[in-house]
Amino acid sequence: MEEALQGLLDRVEGAFAAGLGTLEGLLVEGVRRRRVDLEAAIAEHAALLRQARSAYAGSLGSPRVEELLVGGHPVVGYARMLGPSSREELFLLLLLSPEANLGRARLEAAKTAGRLLEVVGWPT
Repeated sequence: MEEALQGLLDRVEGAFAAGLGTLEGLLVEGVRRRRVDLEAAIAEHAALLRQARSAYAGSLGSPRVEELLVGGHPVVGYARMLGPSSREELFLLLLLSPEANLGRARLEAAKTAGRLLEVVGWPT
């Protein structure tokens, strides 16, 4: 897992942290290029994903949120759900600088999500 996350950081210019987390807000694995509280970032993005899922289910009839982008300064957070519904849903979080290429981040995160699914044992 660590190798896949490190590879993601290496392929996305402007990325400075990547982690695999649960929707309960627990960090499973993470890598950092600079000092950042990745545990807190996972917990906060897990809460945002749960809220977005609830809002989409209630308002739009779509209970599954695949991606969430939170644009801020000096940090942009990009979260991508990993797999099918399960007892413990996982997501990939990528923390970026505002200047980072978001298209590249999404593309590389999708590739990494597939690799991580294989590692955790879910079919792709």
